[in-house]
Amino acid sequence: MQKQQGITILLLMLGLASISLGMALKNVFEYSPIVGWFLGTFIFIVNSFYTGKNLRNKGATNVK
Repeated sequence: MQKQQGITILLLMLGLASISLGMALKNVFEYSPIVGWFLGTFIFIVNSFYTGKNLRNKGATNVK
């Protein structure tokens, strides 16, 4: 259980970091906010699928 929670927290932090870094670099690179938001959104979607899969697998193992 600890490993799944660690990966979930890591993905959340990576998503937030990519958005923050994209916004911080907006004066350096023209399209960095767009790239940061797309990358952060993609990471959040991957995290949602990962968490949903783990919850579904956890529910299936509790039924047996």
